Amino acid sequence: MYKKLFLFLFTLTFFTIAFAQQADPVLFTINGKPVYRSEVQRAYDKGNEYAETKETISDFVRSYADFRRNVEEAKAQRLDTVRTYINSYRAYKDQISEPYLKDTVSEPRYIKKIYDRMLENVEINHIMFPFSSDVVFPADTLEVYEKAVAMRKKILKDGFKGEEFRQELTSSMLTKLEDRKGYIGWTAPFMFPYKVEDAIYSLPVGEVSLPIRSAKGYHIIQVLGKRPAAGSVEIEQVIFGFPKIPPTQHQIDSVSKVANREYKNIRSSADFQSLCDEFSAVHETGDNGCYFGVIGLESNLPPAFTMAAFSLENPGDVSPPVMTNYGFHIQRLLRKIPVPELSVINDQLREKIIKSDKVQEYSNDSRRQLISQFNVRVDENAYNKLKAIATTISPRDSLFLENVQNGEDIIFSIDNERNYQVKEFVKYLGNRQRELQRDPNEIQMFQVFDASPYSLSTDLLKDYFDSFVSMLVSNYAEYTLEKRNPEFGRLMGEFSDGLLLFDVMDKNVWKKSKTDEIGLAKCFEKNKSKYSLGGKKYKGMIVYAKNEEYMKEARSVAKKQPSVKGFIETMRATLNKDSVVVRIEPGLWAYRNNAYVDNQIFGEPEPAPLSGYPYFFVTGKFITKPEDFTDVRTAVENDYQAQLEEEWSAYLKNKYKVEIDESVLNTMK
Repeated sequence: MYKKLFLFLFTLTFFTIAFAQQADPVLFTINGKPVYRSEVQRAYDKGNEYAETKETISDFVRSYADFRRNVEEAKAQRLDTVRTYINSYRAYKDQISEPYLKDTVSEPRYIKKIYDRMLENVEINHIMFPFSSDVVFPADTLEVYEKAVAMRKKILKDGFKGEEFRQELTSSMLTKLEDRKGYIGWTAPFMFPYKVEDAIYSLPVGEVSLPIRSAKGYHIIQVLGKRPAAGSVEIEQVIFGFPKIPPTQHQIDSVSKVANREYKNIRSSADFQSLCDEFSAVHETGDNGCYFGVIGLESNLPPAFTMAAFSLENPGDVSPPVMTNYGFHIQRLLRKIPVPELSVINDQLREKIIKSDKVQEYSNDSRRQLISQFNVRVDENAYNKLKAIATTISPRDSLFLENVQNGEDIIFSIDNERNYQVKEFVKYLGNRQRELQRDPNEIQMFQVFDASPYSLSTDLLKDYFDSFVSMLVSNYAEYTLEKRNPEFGRLMGEFSDGLLLFDVMDKNVWKKSKTDEIGLAKCFEKNKSKYSLGGKKYKGMIVYAKNEEYMKEARSVAKKQPSVKGFIETMRATLNKDSVVVRIEPGLWAYRNNAYVDNQIFGEPEPAPLSGYPYFFVTGKFITKPEDFTDVRTAVENDYQAQLEEEWSAYLKNKYKVEIDESVLNTMK
C-alpha cells in the first residue's frame, strides 16, 4: 500500500494545478494540525485521472491521512535534516526552478529590437575622438569632450568636409569602423558600439548627434538616409594587389591600369570565369578559386569594397575595379540573401548579441527586469563614497580596495529583509580583480563575463556594482521562490513530502525487512508451514581455489566445519587472511541451476574453470523443505515487510490522531 502511495505522490509532483481561490475548509486534522480540502481534492483528482475504476473518496481520504502521518513522523525523526534529503531537495529545486526564475520578457524583447534594426540600413557620416588610454578618469574626458563639441559646431556649419575627414591608406585592410572618419556609407547593427548604434537608429535623417561616449572615445554621427535592409551578398573576386602597403602613387597608377584593362576585356560572366581561372592558377587558390564568401554591411571590410559588392544587382554581374588598401578588386555577384525571418535566426542572433558589446545593454535590461520585482534600495551616500575614489583610482586597481573607509556601511537592501555592507561589495571587487590577474587560458569564460564596454572608471564601478546587486537579487529570488510563487511552493512541498515518505518507510520498514535477520528468523519460524522449496534441492556451497594445495586445505576445513557461516569465518582467519585465495559461493540449487553443482552432484560434464580460481569442490546436502529463512528469503522478506507495515501503521495511528470532518468530506466528489 505504502509503495503505491509513494509512487502516486512522486508522480503528482510533476503536475501543475491552479490553486482554489474560494474559502478552503479543513477536511481533517492530525494531532490538531489542519489538512485542507483543496490539497486532498487535488491529490484525489490527479491520482484517479487515468484510473479505470476510481477509488472512493472516503477510502482515498483515509489513505491520504496515513500518508500525512508518515510525513509527520519523518519530520519527528528529523529526516528532513539528513544530507541525502537536503541534496535531493536542492537538486530537484535547481531542476524545476529555471522556468520560474528565467526572464522571459527582456530577452525576446531585446532580440526583437535588434532584429527590427536589421531590417533597415542607415547611411551615416562619422568621426571619433579617442581617449588616450584604455582606462580613463572623469577629469581625462573633459579635453576630449571639448574637442568633440568644437568639431560638432564646425560640422553643423560646414558639414563633414575638410582635411580632418580624409581617409589615408594604412597597412591594415581591416580598419575598425569606429576608427574611420568621414563618410561611412550604409550601416547595419553590430557595426558600431551599442550607444553609437542607438543614436544611428534613433536620429532623424540629416541630424548631427551630440558627442556619444563609448569605451574608446567620443563619437559624432550624422544620419544621411534610411532604406530597407540590403541583407547580405555572396561574391567572388579577382584582386590585383599592390607590391607593398601602403603603395606609392606610381604603384597605384600601374596596378589600376592593369585592373581596368582586364575589366574592359570582360564582356560576360564567362569572361570573368576565364580571368578567375587564370588568377587561381597564378595564386594557387585550389578548389576555392576566386570565391570570397558571404558579406554583410557589418562585415569589417573597407567601405568601398562593401559598397561595390552591394551595388551589383543580378547574379553574374561584375563590378568595375574598386580600390582598397590591398589593391584593386573586380567582384562578381553570386546571389543576394535577404534578412531571414526572426524565427529562423533567433538563436543565432542571441549568440551574436552575447558575443558583442550589446551583451551589456541586454544585461542591463535583464537586471532592471529582475530588480523591478523587489524593493531594492541603494544607499546613495555609501555608494558616492566609493564613486569619489573611482574618480582617481580604477576599480580594477588593488589601491581602490585599500582606499575604502566605509566598509561597515549598508550599501543596499532587498525587501527590507536583506542588508549588504560595503565590505561585501569590496570582497566581490577583490575576487573580480584576482580573476583578471590569472592566466587567460585558465579563466577564458570569466574574461568573457568580465569584458566591459566601459573605460571610464566611474562607469566601470557602476557596472561592477550593478553586477553585484544583480547577483545577490538573483540569489534572493531563488531563495524566496517558494514563498513568492504558490505554484512552485506547492510543487516543492509535494516533492518534499514524497522524499520524506520514502525515507521514513525505507528506514523503518523496507530496509529493516531485508537486513533484520533476527526478525526474519522469527517471521520464518512463525510461518514455517507455509514455505516450500517446490521440490528437492541441494543446499551447501561451492568453494573455488587458486591452486590445488589451497583447495585441499579448504576441503579439509569443510569436513571439520560443515556450516557455511563457520567455514567462511575460518577461511577469513586462515587462508584468506592476507589475500583471497579461496572464493566461497553459498546457495540452494535445483538440477540445472549451476554448472559446478551439476558436475559434482548430478554428474554432468565439467564446466569451464572460474577465471583465477581453476580448482573447485562442492559440499552440502539435499533438502526437501526449508531449514531456515535463507532458503526462502524472498518469500520471508515479503511476509516480514507486510508484518512491519501493519505494525508501523498501528504505531502511527496511535501516535497521530486523525479527526475527519464528515460534513466537509461529503462535499468532495
